[in-house]
Amino acid sequence: MPDVSAAARRDRLLEEPRHHAITYRVPGRRFGVATGRTRRRDSDPPARRTGTPVNIMLGMAIAHSPLVVIDCPDPGALARFYGAMLDWRVEVSTERASACAGDGRCLSFHRVDDYCPPAWPTQERPQQMHLDMLVDDLDAAEAAVLELGATRHPEQPGTSFRVFLDPAGHPFCLCLN
Repeated sequence: MPDVSAAARRDRLLEEPRHHAITYRVPGRRFGVATGRTRRRDSDPPARRTGTPVNIMLGMAIAHSPLVVIDCPDPGALARFYGAMLDWRVEVSTERASACAGDGRCLSFHRVDDYCPPAWPTQERPQQMHLDMLVDDLDAAEAAVLELGATRHPEQPGTSFRVFLDPAGHPFCLCLN
């Protein structure tokens, strides 16, 4: 039996005027979003007034400052590589390292025993994630990352970006800004 109080709260929220976005999980759809100063109307499509409210108030984040953490065999080496590429400060400890900008943006690197790099572009060992770095000059940026220890990947599927492997074998792209 459904929680009556939860259902009542949901119905009340759907009836009240809103000055914020409400995101709904809608069966058969990924997401539906209602924004602005709206009130549920009988003429609204059913997907807009059904489903479970997921995010009630815009700007009420559950978390903040996401951190990208990359697994690798040598965190210090990878932090120094990305730190040099981005001109970010590098901090290294035994099992972890990070490269951070002055404004708080960071990439973190964690040691993984028996690390196996991705085998891009095949799915034998999928990349799972990659970083795109914006550059003004592809040729100059390529020369610089190769000097830092990157490897140009033999597969180059585009002309406005180039694919490289960092020293631990993670694919990353240099993309024209």
